[in-house]
Amino acid sequence: MRIHRTAAFGAVAVTAMAMVLSGCSGGSSSGSTAAADSEPVAGGALTIARTGQNVSDLDPVAKTLTSNNAYTLDKIFDTLTTQDGDGALQPSLATEWKASSDGLTWTFTLRSGVKFSNGDALTAKDVVYSIERHLKVGGALPLSAPITGVKAVDDGTVEVKLSKAYTPLATELATFASSIVPDDLDGKSEKDFFADPVGTGPFKVGTWDKNSSTFELVKNTNYWQSGKPYLDSVSYTTVSDDNSLVQQLQGKQVDVIQDVPMANVAALKSNSALTVDTVGSWNQDQVFFNTSDGPFANRDLRRAVAQAVDRATLTQTTTFGTGTTGTTYIPATVRYSDQSADILKYDVAAAKADLAKSGVAAGTTVKLLVESGSQARGQQAQIIQAALKEIGLTVEIEQKDSATFWTTFPSKDYEFALTTVIADTGDPDNVTYWQVDSHGVSDSFHTGYQSDEVDKLAAQGRETPDGDARKDIYAKIQQLVAQDSPTLSLDYAANILSTQSSVHGIELIPNGTLQLQDAWIAQ
Repeated sequence: MRIHRTAAFGAVAVTAMAMVLSGCSGGSSSGSTAAADSEPVAGGALTIARTGQNVSDLDPVAKTLTSNNAYTLDKIFDTLTTQDGDGALQPSLATEWKASSDGLTWTFTLRSGVKFSNGDALTAKDVVYSIERHLKVGGALPLSAPITGVKAVDDGTVEVKLSKAYTPLATELATFASSIVPDDLDGKSEKDFFADPVGTGPFKVGTWDKNSSTFELVKNTNYWQSGKPYLDSVSYTTVSDDNSLVQQLQGKQVDVIQDVPMANVAALKSNSALTVDTVGSWNQDQVFFNTSDGPFANRDLRRAVAQAVDRATLTQTTTFGTGTTGTTYIPATVRYSDQSADILKYDVAAAKADLAKSGVAAGTTVKLLVESGSQARGQQAQIIQAALKEIGLTVEIEQKDSATFWTTFPSKDYEFALTTVIADTGDPDNVTYWQVDSHGVSDSFHTGYQSDEVDKLAAQGRETPDGDARKDIYAKIQQLVAQDSPTLSLDYAANILSTQSSVHGIELIPNGTLQLQDAWIAQ
């Protein structure tokens, strides 16, 4: 599971969806900026603006991984499998994969004829090295799969051995951290290699100054998809805030903006020179409770808060109708999300009853840690503050910049916290492992939540093949977690992209990244 936009992972992480919101103004249901009756045109330079931090590291297994780093990696590197605009798993460097009957041996067949950007051929040795390096280093997004061995059967086949069955393996190998690099980093040090990395993706590094807000990618002429990418180059520019994003797009200083501010969607839609594409995402705005220490170690107090907040109104108000109301910790777009689960619904009388049951005195002050930089998040915090005042709790809002928030939150130096998180895949194990399984590496995403029954079911969910039995397991987990309330899902946010009308072929993936190999600019 990943942190949204500017936040670094630290020891946070990944792994993990088919609800698609309607496209608009030239958009499509899969989030592609396709042109209906036009042939792609080769050439051109695309400029993309985004908020957050500048690109700082291109190592897929770096100890920290910002969203902007992650969303750049997949332009340079490929993975064995990939995800499309609907979140479905698709072939990439592997054309097929299969598990043995006992689920302990997975075999991946590699695509033939693939070359790295330096012209060297991709072989199974490169894949083995990349997976083994990921296992050894771990990084921000360590592999969760119980891998015991990886070997090259021949130049075009890789075999992965597991200690126990692990259903999400092929999905986990589609994440940014599972990018394939050359064997032994072509004999270079990590520092030297990742300063100008070699990958099999559609682009390679052009100009990169870590002190600059601009990062340039140039066309990889050895890319394995014939005739692609169409673009000669892609430049990312980092801006300070949401207003700058919109202003630069409207002023034609940039061609594309990501994370379109929800308050500006209607205005951008009305501009015939622009297109807006909206798809369901794996994002959610969530409240996290410190269940280990402080007032919210009290289950009844957490339940009181959960029932005091009118999530439907909050969602409508803060997402301007672009999001959907949060229910369980598994977003509605993730496989096996149970939107019929018996969650703690908005009920002020029930909230007051649970507050009384908690023994926490009326008028008690609780501190809400908030990641600053988002108007919507600030508005959410104020709505929560007003809602809890109605049941007798005083909320002190502590706004912190992104860097401070992601130092304070992981150290559990907070009472309850508000931020946005993203799953990297559509498998339910992702959010389960990182948010509610106490055996995960993030201490239940820094809440300290622990339930023996949830832990047992989570382990079963990883080992059970996809189907009704696995679906039932995650339904049970969602029910248990909803009643314990270690987190509160406020809303499931949409992914919103806006471009100049001349831009076509960009595919927006539910995890927030943009696929650019098919992108082109009408002349």
